[in-house]
Amino acid sequence: MDTEIRHRLEDLVRAIRSSEEYRQFEEAKEHLNAEPAKRKRTDEFRRRNFMFQNSEEGLSAQAQVAMYHEREQLRHDPLIDAYLNAELVMCRLLRQVSLGIMESTDLDLDSMEDILS
Repeated sequence: MDTEIRHRLEDLVRAIRSSEEYRQFEEAKEHLNAEPAKRKRTDEFRRRNFMFQNSEEGLSAQAQVAMYHEREQLRHDPLIDAYLNAELVMCRLLRQVSLGIMESTDLDLDSMEDILS
């Protein structure tokens, strides 16, 4: 990687880590880590949710309903809810950064639009 790009990347990482979004995420993570049973339950849900969202088969209607109910049940706990909200905010921030970088370059992907959408 080019030295200037590496330095700019380090600057970007520092900016992200000093952001309010990251601070809130770290705080929520610290609170959740203080309760290992809740942390484990949250991580198990996050893992299943990630696997379902990224599977080629998708979710059956029954599995979607089960995931929805489990998410709603977890969200009743303020500690877990705060963590999941902070995680979502961080994911959106990182997505915006990634999209900003991708949109600033012309990778000539027009012919692949159907599979990239």
